[in-house]
Amino acid sequence: MPVKLKRLTYYLRREGPLAAVLSVVGVLVLAGLFLHTLNGRLRPVLEAVATSQAANLMTQAIAGAVDNCLQENHLEYGDFVSLERDGAGKVTSITSNTAANSRFKREVVEAVARQLAALDSESLGVPLGTLTGQPLLSGAGPRVRVSVDSVGEVTADYANSFTSAGVNQTLHRVCLDIHATVRLFLPGEVLPVSVSSSVCVAETVIVGETPDTYLNLDKGDG
Repeated sequence: MPVKLKRLTYYLRREGPLAAVLSVVGVLVLAGLFLHTLNGRLRPVLEAVATSQAANLMTQAIAGAVDNCLQENHLEYGDFVSLERDGAGKVTSITSNTAANSRFKREVVEAVARQLAALDSESLGVPLGTLTGQPLLSGAGPRVRVSVDSVGEVTADYANSFTSAGVNQTLHRVCLDIHATVRLFLPGEVLPVSVSSSVCVAETVIVGETPDTYLNLDKGDG
């Protein structure tokens, strides 16, 4: 019989069952304190890394969804905005194409929701070595599982900007400001992550004086 086992057997015979129980409880308490301390140190790192990864993937997914919708519908600047000109060719007013813009916005919101629901859980996993904060261990070890538990509300609004593009020229950009939220499932916790992204959907350079009349351009279309 090994020496350590003999010592343990002798100790149990001498001290009795109560001492054995107390020893086991002591070991469990120490193990619990160690795990609690370890979790307290690693949890903030896990949340920060997972949030950063999710935000990057969400931004990419939003941009991809908008690009796909633009390509599928073959949309250009004139599909979003109409320019009215006078007999001399001067732009007199800029009007939003309300029905088309509303339809496109709904398609984008639906596409973004689908993209977010399909986020790759493997890409969201965090290697255990990364959680230690040690550069040499970054990316090493098994991955702590992180997945998208559910997709929250996805909203979008149009935003227009007019900036100088040179002498007597103005760049008009039509953008979609998209806000989305997902809930990440971490071990023992559900963490909400929100992202706001502005994606340009159309732009043109207006030559000449910019008109004072803008119709339905402040917030886009409902």
